[in-house]
Amino acid sequence: MSINTIPTDKEIANISACISEGWELLPVYLNINEQMDVDGSRVYKIFHILRSWKRQKNKTMTLLLKALQEAEYTMVVDWELVRKILGYGKEVLLL
Repeated sequence: MSINTIPTDKEIANISACISEGWELLPVYLNINEQMDVDGSRVYKIFHILRSWKRQKNKTMTLLLKALQEAEYTMVVDWELVRKILGYGKEVLLL
């Protein structure tokens, strides 16, 4: 999985499970202005937020990881799980 590619729906679904407390602020960090009114579990709602973000032009895994890193103080991201799922985590942003 390349960090410079557009994430697949499967990758987005898996990453959705890595985001917990404070997830409601995710649209702020992803610059999503549309109202997300989706019923379901936290993971399902996060998946729809990430999918909406992905529909915007040129949204790569790098941009997603940067947004999650930027949000670290307002939401909980399980970076070990991200690393397990993708094979890399936020450390690739330092390269």
